[in-house]
Amino acid sequence: MLPILLIIKFIIFTNIINVEYNRIPIILNSSLISLFVFSLIYKSKRKRKTTLALIFYAAVSILLLVDATYFSQFRTLTSVAIIKQISQINTVGDSLKVLLNLKILALIIDVPFVVMCHSDFFICHSERSRGIPGSVIPSEVEGSQVLHPSIIALALLVLIFYYNSIGQITSITNQEFFTYHIVDLKNYLLKDELVEASEIYTDSDIEELKGRRELKTGKLTGIGKEKNLIVLQVEALQNFVIDFEYYGQEVTPNINELIKDKSTIYYNNYYQSVGKANTADAEFASNNSLYPSLSGPTYMEYGENSFYGLPWLLRDNGYTAWAFHGNDKDYWNRNDAYVNQGYERFISQDDFEFEEIIGFGIKDEDFFSQSINYLKELDRVNDNPFYAFMVTVTSHTPFEMPEEHHVLNIREKHRGTMVGNYINAIHYADEQIGKFINLLKKEGLYDNSVIVLYGDHYAIPVTDEESKVIMTDILDKPYDYDEMMNVPLMIHIPGEEINETITKLGSQIDFYPTMANIMGYKIEKGMIFGKDLNNNNETSYVFPQIYIEPGSVITEEAIFEMSRDGIFDHSKARQRETSKEIDIKQFEKIHKTALKEIQLSNYILKEDNLLQ
Repeated sequence: MLPILLIIKFIIFTNIINVEYNRIPIILNSSLISLFVFSLIYKSKRKRKTTLALIFYAAVSILLLVDATYFSQFRTLTSVAIIKQISQINTVGDSLKVLLNLKILALIIDVPFVVMCHSDFFICHSERSRGIPGSVIPSEVEGSQVLHPSIIALALLVLIFYYNSIGQITSITNQEFFTYHIVDLKNYLLKDELVEASEIYTDSDIEELKGRRELKTGKLTGIGKEKNLIVLQVEALQNFVIDFEYYGQEVTPNINELIKDKSTIYYNNYYQSVGKANTADAEFASNNSLYPSLSGPTYMEYGENSFYGLPWLLRDNGYTAWAFHGNDKDYWNRNDAYVNQGYERFISQDDFEFEEIIGFGIKDEDFFSQSINYLKELDRVNDNPFYAFMVTVTSHTPFEMPEEHHVLNIREKHRGTMVGNYINAIHYADEQIGKFINLLKKEGLYDNSVIVLYGDHYAIPVTDEESKVIMTDILDKPYDYDEMMNVPLMIHIPGEEINETITKLGSQIDFYPTMANIMGYKIEKGMIFGKDLNNNNETSYVFPQIYIEPGSVITEEAIFEMSRDGIFDHSKARQRETSKEIDIKQFEKIHKTALKEIQLSNYILKEDNLLQ
């Protein structure tokens, strides 16, 4: 019974993770491996075979559940490296509830009943074995029904050799449950690089990266010099809400007003550059112009590395740099990692007085109203300007706000949905941002500051079918990954007449060089992967590394989505404007460039040789 139930789960699992190519051989491969393990158990001379079989069945079921849930969030399977993230589970509990559905729960819901069923059989056997003729233990029944291990192993080898001979073995190993985790474990233990270092890490590569530090003098260069810099990283702020009305109701009126101000530049073709830590990786990419780690949260994997990003650059030019976040100081290892990022003080949840927590931390209202006092303290540290990096938390998934904060009238069909909840949550965040800007004016911190606001990452996942349908309906256009990963960036410099909407393609790795040029300081240390969005005439690309596979590319006109199975010919490309599918061959060269960029950044992090 256990092998059959597990095979059914593999069928469900491949459906959940959207296996598009080689689904049957992948299910067959998983089935043969599980049958092989069951066969070894039942054909052995060990005692308590049923217990061993149940342990294997339960362990595989639990890992299938974890993989399916993780895939729903990150569109990839789990890695051994996430063991380090277990301490964060309590914080993300509400988000996990949103990801779980009946299909995913089906992978584990039967385990308690199966255990009880087999336990009853075992008890019955114990009673019968005292003298009832013909009594048979469950393991003997199961064992008589399972093929010999050698026969199953032979069938498995034939399957592997056949798909290797037709060039499809990568497709299977990248998606099949057992082989994926075996390869992942091997890479983790041996610290394998994605490619050999000698192939990606050459002198010419390093010189090219160093060359990106040479920022061109031009548009906006030095316009913010010797001014304070206040950066707001807004939780789950997607670009679609900008200037968007939900059935006649303006969702972000304060941000819209800021964008229309004569002193604001708005970048509407700007994308997230996150890894597996979302918010933390967004701030890492933005401040360092490096791709976040793919092996785990960057602050946890490489928190002790030597960096030279925006905080250090400004400190070297006389600034005092503080970080602000309304969450637990140890979440994503920020308390330790911020030191090497260049922040001299971290104002965390412990430094605020509050009575209510919404989602991941204190309310944005408390965060902003009390941060003003810390900003005034920061301003008094010395006569030099300051850098305040501020991260909001209230508009975090699952976007569940107390009823008194449900200001917008959500249509009945959207109430309780992720989209409906998000619209009210981001409207609340917008309201608090408006109040914060007014507080800056009131306290005399506004006129001499450059105020920057951007979204950290997506809010509404494409992988949630209900949300995708609603988004397509309210936006009146297909909702896909390019729309999902598009976040806004706006730079506000009071008193300057610079209002413009910049349509040039960019991402969070371009933030550091863009701000360095605006603040008027040369980057003379470290390596960066981004470019100044205001003075770069080269063709721009965005290289996502999560949600769609590494090697995918977003251009001004199109999006190339690398196939999850690792086979280039299985990939897809379409025009962003019309969603019309186009030939993937034109992306072959830039696809390789995307992989090399991400791999090189990954290697630099691992070697901790940023400051060459």
